[in-house]
Amino acid sequence: MDAGARDEVPGRAAEPAAPVAPEPAEGAEGDRSSGEAGRGGEAEASGGVILPTDDMSAEERRRLVESMRPEDAETVPELHEVGVPDELRQAIETAMSRYPQIRSAALPALWAVQRHYGWCTPEGMRQAAAVMGVTPGYLESLATFYDLYRTTPVGRHQVLVCHNISCWMRGADDLLRAFREAAGAGAQEADHGGVSSTDGELFVSGFECLGACDIAPMASIDERYYGPLEAGDAPTAVEQLRSGAEVLPDKALAKRQAAGGPEPEPDPRLSRAEADPVAPQAEPRGRPEVTETRMLFRRVDEPGLASIDTYRRLGGYRSLERAFHDLEPEELLGVLEESGLRGRGGAGFSMGRKASFLPRGETSKYLCCNADESEPGTFKDRELMEKNPHQLIEGVAIAALAAGAGWGFVFIRGEYAEVADILDRAVAEAYEAGYLGENILGTGSRVEVVVHRGAGAYICGEETALLDSLEGKRGNPRLKPPFPAIEGLYGGPTLINNVETLSNLPHIVANGAEWFKGFGTEQSPGTKVVSVSGCVQRPGNYEVELGIPARELIHGLAGGPPEGREVKAWFPGGSSAPVLTAAELDLPYSFEAMADAGSMLGSGAIIVADDSISIPELALRTARFYHHESCGKCTPCREGTNWTVKMLERVISGQATPMDLDIIASVQENIIGHCLCVLGDSMAMPVGSMVAKFREEFEEHIRRVASDSSGLGADGTAGLHAITGTSSIAQASASDA
Repeated sequence: MDAGARDEVPGRAAEPAAPVAPEPAEGAEGDRSSGEAGRGGEAEASGGVILPTDDMSAEERRRLVESMRPEDAETVPELHEVGVPDELRQAIETAMSRYPQIRSAALPALWAVQRHYGWCTPEGMRQAAAVMGVTPGYLESLATFYDLYRTTPVGRHQVLVCHNISCWMRGADDLLRAFREAAGAGAQEADHGGVSSTDGELFVSGFECLGACDIAPMASIDERYYGPLEAGDAPTAVEQLRSGAEVLPDKALAKRQAAGGPEPEPDPRLSRAEADPVAPQAEPRGRPEVTETRMLFRRVDEPGLASIDTYRRLGGYRSLERAFHDLEPEELLGVLEESGLRGRGGAGFSMGRKASFLPRGETSKYLCCNADESEPGTFKDRELMEKNPHQLIEGVAIAALAAGAGWGFVFIRGEYAEVADILDRAVAEAYEAGYLGENILGTGSRVEVVVHRGAGAYICGEETALLDSLEGKRGNPRLKPPFPAIEGLYGGPTLINNVETLSNLPHIVANGAEWFKGFGTEQSPGTKVVSVSGCVQRPGNYEVELGIPARELIHGLAGGPPEGREVKAWFPGGSSAPVLTAAELDLPYSFEAMADAGSMLGSGAIIVADDSISIPELALRTARFYHHESCGKCTPCREGTNWTVKMLERVISGQATPMDLDIIASVQENIIGHCLCVLGDSMAMPVGSMVAKFREEFEEHIRRVASDSSGLGADGTAGLHAITGTSSIAQASASDA
């Protein structure tokens, strides 16, 4: 996400409000996605007012929308006026045909414009608006919100260098500098928003977490991931891009094998494994060496596993067949509840109970798979989708059956373009084999699955912001209640689970709830894929039983810090989790143990900081990420993240005083629990914990920097602050006035 792209909310184009029709239009019909009047359509008859529906033709929609607008309002462009290129029009119309509501195709339409022209040109957005029957301003309001859309011309080749926590710890700043210099791009521009080279060939930008911390430091080059990279790789990659040669073939993520290495030995508990190949193999308990327990990662590096033929040869889709042929939906739901499977996306709520909240009956219901994996330090879902996409698709279809949902959407972050391509191919294979679509396996059941690509917005990982984005809006959180299970996508009941959660379902259906509960702990059954990154020797994804000591994960599997270094701090659940110290490494890695320690298991991402890392700088890097990603909708988050960044910058520059540390802690306390969603809390919890647990280091940093500058800060006022006790927040107030 381009640094600073969403710092100032007033600078964004406003999303037009829905118009109100003065009189009904001829031929307006109900939304084809719903069995209830007015439920799920763009709008319908209500109190004598007729609004557009998706069953209308583009021309009917255009006439109706025009009749609703004030005379000075922006008009919907006519197709004959804009001359849409055939290729672009076909791409947009194809996208529109895949959704139950036309506006859900808004993000795909902007992607089509950007791919056709190289950026979201005003004329391209006008052409897309004509095809969709919307205004150009509506599309512009989206293009200016999402980080991956370019609204100005950029270089032909795109180089995005991740500089978030894990990559920063491993030298990302040097890598970005090397790419910038090799491309001949300006320093400040590359660090903040990106810049094109003078020859127009390359666009180089620092970027927030790209979800590949296992290959840190890394870069996304023309939507393909490469790493680990060194500064010396930058000139080579730039030269290869300019010459048209293959880029860094030995550093491509697609060629990387799982971090855990070869398959473990069979586990005696899995006696059904030979009879049912979908069942995993695992390491038995009690072995002296630290080992994985592979369930979701079983045979993860099997050649061709991403294809349906290989997946079926290994037993894939047998669980789906059992679910659709042998189990009633209520019985299937009971199995999922009984298994005790907890959501693996962060909250840890019971997946089966969550599905049971959806009302029964004929109401149109939806399933959303949250694959917008944007939490710094988290990359497990990426590898699951990349290497075993059919496992997820099978889980999506099973969950849809249990919830009574006719539509399933996999909302994948836009940065995962290569993975999205893999998913698209797998979905097409599943349709062709009869596992998706109408009359699945001859049962009369219908599940439509759409892979929906985001466009760069961490906030869309929040479930209601994801729903808004999927509906073709800017990703802003909704007020709850109502909760998505009652009123979610298109106003219908919606089940939302993440990739890892849904990938467990084929194994539970194949082997039963009691079998699943034989792994892990009583309160945290099953396995957990844990992403370990930062200052460790073997970063990567490791699948373990919940309850394993954290020390075995960090030191045993991931190799621990480099030689001569010690663990100073670690995030147990991604960058939003309160940090723990080396003294807490022997805690069991489980939902309940992490909560008892004052932190959380969260997304299951461990980020390790060794004793070479400055905690004040780590706090600032963390705060900047959440400040950048705040949608700005609610005041505690918008202002709280802003103030936190400014105060931490003063700490780093030596202009702060110990009083400022108290104020920073107080600001975090006032953010937690007072935001519309948990994004503000996601910054406040780790930053607050760093100040609390490493206060001496913060104070020492302030003293050292102030001393190094002869008692004067960058503005010459640090010495005065120290004498008078004036806090830097007062200085911030003056500068913001």
